Amino acid sequence: MTKNIENIVSFPVNAQRNSFFGALSSILLYRDAYTEDTPFFCGKYQRGCIRCGGCNEPFINKHHLKIYQYLITITGCAYFWIDKEIGNSFDKPYMADEFSETALDRLSLALYASGYRYESMKKNTEENVLFERIKQAIEEKQPVLIKLSLGDLWAVITGYDDDKKLPYLMKHRRSPQPDKDWYNKLTNIVFITDKYDSTISLPESLNHMIDHLNTGSRSKLEQKIFQKLETESNGKKLGKWLNQINGLAIETRWHASECYRNTLTPMLSDDKCKKILLEASDLHLHFHDQAWKIWGLLGVSPETFFCVPHNVDELLDKSSARAELKSLFQELFTIDRQVSHLLQECLSLL
Repeated sequence: MTKNIENIVSFPVNAQRNSFFGALSSILLYRDAYTEDTPFFCGKYQRGCIRCGGCNEPFINKHHLKIYQYLITITGCAYFWIDKEIGNSFDKPYMADEFSETALDRLSLALYASGYRYESMKKNTEENVLFERIKQAIEEKQPVLIKLSLGDLWAVITGYDDDKKLPYLMKHRRSPQPDKDWYNKLTNIVFITDKYDSTISLPESLNHMIDHLNTGSRSKLEQKIFQKLETESNGKKLGKWLNQINGLAIETRWHASECYRNTLTPMLSDDKCKKILLEASDLHLHFHDQAWKIWGLLGVSPETFFCVPHNVDELLDKSSARAELKSLFQELFTIDRQVSHLLQECLSLL
């Protein structure tokens, strides 16, 4: 006998490289009963969407992206320069306290912000016990969050096959399929259960965001980027490292910008606070634009699949290119500091 929960939106929707937040957003979209008819607030025009034709995304996809952007921002993950599960430092194993403090509490914080309690288990639980717990969750129409193997690969359990004792897993860009190797690859499994009576406040969220914008480690990274641009002779090695840093930041700051205007401003009644958040949104949109210029200097584009080209060492052989890269990275770090000041100002008014 098989049993599946239907109508769970697959991930990613738009630019979502973080499978943890992508999978979690798919679950929350279902648990909170979003549909194509659920109204959507348009941050661009600061009003409820009237389907003006400016964008053609289905509402359900917009809501998925909105949840993703909210969670990645209020947990501080939108402000990473190097994520320990995505990138490495220049020439040694990544150390979280040296460059960017990772949101170690992102699971508990994300679910607290979403209004749900959870139960987390690891592989020290027997396979048959876990499978029975999975069956219970699916019977109660509660999709399950599961982490597989190394790195940051997360999936959603949407159903099970009782005869074969297998769960159905929805993975990144894939429809749900039975997975024979699920227990061997299992790292962590999260059962999202009942609702909190209350959820995170906006001041709490802003405090988390400000903390992650002000880790002492980012100034070390800023100085290291400048040093490597001045002294590193291996252009290919330098280009790959800079692209890794820029590639994460360009996407996540766009998510943060969208979160400010799509999700956080509607929470406010104070017009001055709204204006401050919209200013912060504009700054991180500018960050996004300037990061594209960095890609241009590195020869990175959709045509290179956002990887550095073979001639990146030649591009970085020019002192003018390195000087411009230094100036652009300096501007990006400055923008983060400016946004932090704006969030502090907003927080002081609440």
